[in-house]
Amino acid sequence: MVTLFHANNYVLPATLYKDGSTAWAGFAMGYAGVEFFFVLSGFVMVFVHSADFGQPERAGRFLRKRILRIYPLYWLVLSILLAIYALESFTLGPAGASDPWLVLAAYLLWPLEDMHVMPLAWTLSHEMLFYLVFVVLIFSVRAGTAIFLVWMAGCFAGAVLAPLDWPLRFVFSPYNILFLFGMGAAAVWPKLGTGTARLILCAGLAAFFTVGFSEVLGGWQWHEGLRTLAYGVGAAAMVAGLAGGALPVPKWLLLLGDASYSLYLVHLPAMSLAVKLAHPLGAPWSLPPVVAIILVTAIAVITGVLVHLVVERPILSSAARLAGPRTPRVAA
Repeated sequence: MVTLFHANNYVLPATLYKDGSTAWAGFAMGYAGVEFFFVLSGFVMVFVHSADFGQPERAGRFLRKRILRIYPLYWLVLSILLAIYALESFTLGPAGASDPWLVLAAYLLWPLEDMHVMPLAWTLSHEMLFYLVFVVLIFSVRAGTAIFLVWMAGCFAGAVLAPLDWPLRFVFSPYNILFLFGMGAAAVWPKLGTGTARLILCAGLAAFFTVGFSEVLGGWQWHEGLRTLAYGVGAAAMVAGLAGGALPVPKWLLLLGDASYSLYLVHLPAMSLAVKLAHPLGAPWSLPPVVAIILVTAIAVITGVLVHLVVERPILSSAARLAGPRTPRVAA
């Protein structure tokens, strides 16, 4: 969804078609893939680590796993992009790419209000904030629950009240509530039968895409915080239904799922490079935008899968060894 959104709303009209043509207005809701991503992240954390709650000796391993999962591949992609920007005397890329402090903030995933060196990284800053709150549940269920509820209360207030100033707007962003929705889906799905799971999946799909299409096709003016929450409800139902066995999952979709982080990080550079290389050859060759978006999206997906297989998998294998054993070693 995010790849299609960027292809349709940025790559095609900004770099490929001089008249600003896009493939389909409906692809403009693809930004909501981020909402789904946050819900899914909350689900995965509970699914994988619920047995660690209240086990403080496991907190270090949790943080090592999260850091090793997020940072190494991100650092590699960011470093390559910065090297390209430097070779072009920073005429390419965001305006802050030559600022040492902004570059340092980018490497740390320190949240910024604007001037991101790698704009996609704002989602990863929210992810790291979630991990820091989540780890308190591993130290102490009681303290973690209290802190999490206070955090969520602030986020709900941020969703419905007037916009907060930075950095409170980041700390109490409605996007953070989506992690809670995913955690709720993780609690619900084991209780679902196949039939119920299918009903919940269909309801989630209907809710999720109704929100998006009502905005980009129907012109509905959503309050941003309420729109985020509405997406979250639909995404949570979709995740719970899928986890409950609503649909069989073919192997090629499993591969795309495994490669999704690589795809997220490289899809924009891959599409931009492909278009830049195609321009001297006469692109877009009178192709209709719908054909062009299929081609550039396919290039992005193939690149993401290759990066996953060749780069990310070895990194994850090494990270698993660095993270250490699941249970702490006990001296005899």
